[in-house]
Amino acid sequence: MKIDESLKKEINEEMEKIQVPSSMYEFAKNIKEESEKRTDIKKSTVRKRGWRKSQFAVAAVISLGVLTGSAFLNPTMAEVVSKIPYLGQIFQKPIPEIIWGVLEKEGYKTAGIGMGIWEGKPQFDIQLQGTEEYVNQERKKVLTILTETLDKKGYDNYELKVSDVKEVSPVLAEIIKQRGELGDKLMRDLQVAGYTIMNVIAYSPVVEVYIPIADENMKVEIYKAAIEILEKNGTPKQVQVITRDVSEEEIEIMWKPLMLSIEEEFFLKKEYRVADIKYSYKLEKVTITIRTNMKSTDVKSNETVTKIRKRITEFLDSEEVKIRTENQKYELIVQDKNGIDFPF
Repeated sequence: MKIDESLKKEINEEMEKIQVPSSMYEFAKNIKEESEKRTDIKKSTVRKRGWRKSQFAVAAVISLGVLTGSAFLNPTMAEVVSKIPYLGQIFQKPIPEIIWGVLEKEGYKTAGIGMGIWEGKPQFDIQLQGTEEYVNQERKKVLTILTETLDKKGYDNYELKVSDVKEVSPVLAEIIKQRGELGDKLMRDLQVAGYTIMNVIAYSPVVEVYIPIADENMKVEIYKAAIEILEKNGTPKQVQVITRDVSEEEIEIMWKPLMLSIEEEFFLKKEYRVADIKYSYKLEKVTITIRTNMKSTDVKSNETVTKIRKRITEFLDSEEVKIRTENQKYELIVQDKNGIDFPF
């Protein structure tokens, strides 16, 4: 597809001004990481672990574009979660699959399911295939169907939004495609030059190049090489070289499906009064920090905290999960609304 150069320049300038949420970059990076084998990482610094490819996830990215709020669930992990036996027993089938299946059974074609925290509350953005008029006509019925479905699972802390698919213009789609290809090419060229490159993301105004933390002393050299390659290809861009701990990244990948299942359970039920969940993936232990919206003086705070701890520890201490996490140690911290730890 040939694009008029003046139009391409205008669109590129507009795209550079867009402040895309960081969650979009993380989501895009996760999709790419999930769909590739890490043959570019030195064998001595990483365990052999395959990477799953998810067409479901890729379709969702294409249809949704930018996620609403901070993504606490996504179809890639939902598919992985569904394959963990003990999660099926505790949390049953992941909610994205349930929503997708229910709507399909009712005759609706779903283009994408966006899920995230918006203004402190979980929100589902369901995109249906069809005209704007059709979606407006069906919105009330769809909302009723999904509300009944979620209520049956005991979920009572969420908002639902139903919208039609906003098509991306052919020109913008081509530019997005070109930036994806630019990231792939830069990654290959740097690898051919002898550098260990974990990932390259070229969708933002600044191209992000990820390298193992063990190669931190080569950041300046890799930065210069990336700039030179981009200029030679006629695509000069700003570059940022970012280090990541390979071992910790592998731990995060191993634990992420479990964490996303925990989030589904605790964000979507009011009884737990969970405001935020954060994680720290270290070699010595994984730390799960759950911040509630309770005051330490609330009458039922101890009861709720005990329920949260019991639910999570029973899950993480199960044999199935221990096998999956290779029996790695973990720490659970529950905090009040001010970030002060509840006594264990």
